[in-house]
Amino acid sequence: MSDTLYQAVRFLGSSFAYRCTGLENINGSGPAIYVANHLGSVGPVEVILSVPVRLYPWAIAEMTDTRRASPYLYDDFIHPAWHLNGRFGMAVSAVISRLAVGLINGLGSVPVDRRGGRYMTPFRRSLSLLDEGKNLLVFPEDPDGPLDPNTLMRPFMGGFASLCFMYQRLTGKQLPIYPLAVSSQCKTVSVGRSVFLEPQGNSRHDIHRACAYLQEEVRKLYEALQAMVPG
Repeated sequence: MSDTLYQAVRFLGSSFAYRCTGLENINGSGPAIYVANHLGSVGPVEVILSVPVRLYPWAIAEMTDTRRASPYLYDDFIHPAWHLNGRFGMAVSAVISRLAVGLINGLGSVPVDRRGGRYMTPFRRSLSLLDEGKNLLVFPEDPDGPLDPNTLMRPFMGGFASLCFMYQRLTGKQLPIYPLAVSSQCKTVSVGRSVFLEPQGNSRHDIHRACAYLQEEVRKLYEALQAMVPG
């Protein structure tokens, strides 16, 4: 069912899809992790619509739970972006969140509760998908981190990087990570060359180093796209 819905979403949204460059950098059909900048709601939507790879997104847990989605969406988007307040704003949030939860879950997303500290369930689900040859899509920006005005990116959180080391211990194989950059000005998604992470003995340092390196790769891709914007 999730594959059918995924393809239906891509078909129905094809007229809104961005140009996708760097597809020659993708080797094989999976498994892999794709790491992208968020750009608000633009990043998740455009990566799914524009990159011709079946991706299983990591999703904020609140947006996969009908009980928590409405207040989360109100605080995160309806009130700050649309300036809708009170009962009317909450009513709009309730309607949109009900549709959003069904869609996000229907795409086969992996719920990640960043604030609750409950990582083992999404990690087990992620490892299972990777072991089946599937591809994960991660937007690792820290929503509470400072916004870089030049790249519109926030600092990356590194939890996703530990999946590479876990996968290598599980299978004995290296897991490629593909950095992606989404530019709304260029209407382009750029796919970078695969990155393979090598553990060096200190897991905390390994994750921090990998996270910093991938953030830099996404930044370079984004700035290369921005350099093509006229004027």
